[in-house]
Amino acid sequence: MEPEQDTRLSEMLDRQQSGTLNEGDRSELQTLMQVYQEGLLRKATALSEAVKRGLIEPLS
Repeated sequence: MEPEQDTRLSEMLDRQQSGTLNEGDRSELQTLMQVYQEGLLRKATALSEAVKRGLIEPLS
């Protein structure tokens, strides 16, 4: 996730918590959450592959 997207995601989550999101904001938040989740999945997949290849030790 790009730094600008991360900042915007934080802003949108704050607005969601305060109840000030409109419909367009909800759509933007959903898109940003999808980008965030895809990034987490990519990182998890990369870590798994690194463990399989012996590049890093598995977590105990």
